[in-house]
Amino acid sequence: MHCFVLGLTLIAACTTLAVADDTPVKWERIALEDIFRSEGVTVADINKDGRLDVVNGEAWYENPGDEKLYKAGAWTMHEYRADGVKRYIGDGGYSRSFALWAYDVSGDGWQDLIVIGFPGIPCHWFENPQNKPGPWNQYEIWHSAANESPQFADMTGDGKPELVMSSETEQMIGYLEIPAADKAREKWTYTKVNDEPLGPQLGHRYYHGLGVGDVNGDGRQDIVIPHGWWEQPAKPGQGPWTLHKHVLKGDGVGDPETGSDIHVDDLDGDGDMDLLMSAAHHIGVWWFENLGGSPDPKFKQHVIDGTFSQTHALHYQDVNGDGVKDLITGKRFYAHGSKGDPEPGAPVIMVWYEILKTKGQPQKFVRHQIDAGNDTGVGTQYYFGDFDGDKLPDIVLSNKKGTNVLLQKR
Repeated sequence: MHCFVLGLTLIAACTTLAVADDTPVKWERIALEDIFRSEGVTVADINKDGRLDVVNGEAWYENPGDEKLYKAGAWTMHEYRADGVKRYIGDGGYSRSFALWAYDVSGDGWQDLIVIGFPGIPCHWFENPQNKPGPWNQYEIWHSAANESPQFADMTGDGKPELVMSSETEQMIGYLEIPAADKAREKWTYTKVNDEPLGPQLGHRYYHGLGVGDVNGDGRQDIVIPHGWWEQPAKPGQGPWTLHKHVLKGDGVGDPETGSDIHVDDLDGDGDMDLLMSAAHHIGVWWFENLGGSPDPKFKQHVIDGTFSQTHALHYQDVNGDGVKDLITGKRFYAHGSKGDPEPGAPVIMVWYEILKTKGQPQKFVRHQIDAGNDTGVGTQYYFGDFDGDKLPDIVLSNKKGTNVLLQKR
């Protein structure tokens, strides 16, 4: 049993956590740079040579293909911003990239970049120049990209992802659809989902916690934050969504936890959807049990792990190929610099939690340490997927520890 104490108050119920000495999953680290460039990262075949490259908020790193160069981290760095590549100070410094994704926005067959710079300021997309020299053209998507865990997910069911975030200026939350190619260089259209203004508690640029998932099982994607969830209507884009209030902390009373990514799933097999979230700036990885019984159910907090801080990015995907999703996270280094958070400079780790499900019984989580990630940790967003084409999911990171690839090996 792993629980933690904050002040003098025991936080939530404890979930059985086993720490595995031996793990069936091994990892190999490829260090591209040890310089702080960005806290978000993505992958894409930027130059259309058939190999995936690594992209952070400042540059893209060309995959050399040759195995010896590949494993040595000898990848060619290319600038894509007009003002060049910047480096940042780890203790107390911030980058100009909190999250980014690759997508062919222009419709020309080349992968472009969508970049969330800093919470609350404009976000942009960068147009791939198709191997031509010089900086990439930059276009403003929206003037206020608020919330520190923006999502890139298919909200409307049309097969295309949308950029999900709040907008501090208008005190609204919603999503931006990728326009048709001939309109992509103009400001995108924002679909607002809230009826009343978010207000200073929910609408400020540094609000923590956001997720996308089907909370009520009606087949439509909803938007979840620690204060509640917005139910998508039957016809997207027609009128405000219904807000169901909750508090993701303890037994649902008071102020919620300061979270990161939120994931939706029926963890206990009782037919309703539970939530998973981790602590952006303090201690804790949790799941929240849906207590049911009303259109606005309460969620009971269960601690999965209370042993390290600043798990500012959380993936929920199948690591070991057993068909059951796992939780993947790690410690962010110096999230607010050397002050303000618990143990900000403690050694960073990467872990994944294997979830053992038993219907109607408390969950058991088996914690596996990703040894190759012992000096990488997470940033504010990272990539999880098959990077090297061996059908095993890998991890790509960019943060205050540099830019790294963690390849899964069996």
